[in-house]
Amino acid sequence: MKQFEFEMINKQTKRVEHARATAINEVIARAQIVIFYGRQFDVLQLCSDVNPAHYVLGELDCKSSPVTDTAWLISEANKIEGVSI
Repeated sequence: MKQFEFEMINKQTKRVEHARATAINEVIARAQIVIFYGRQFDVLQLCSDVNPAHYVLGELDCKSSPVTDTAWLISEANKIEGVSI
């Protein structure tokens, strides 16, 4: 597990914020962040920092999300971001 940090841009104020998620990989971390914050923020595609798990307080803990859930997580995140496949 690692902690992945992503920059997010507030859709209304354009202010840049950061969100962190501890997960098996970057894809799961980003999808969980989008699911949690994506209605208010645009989440950048690439992570801006990688740390040991639970390095910085306040992250989403995604360690219970197995790799087998990746397709579903991406699908849910895409719905929030308005991406059609």
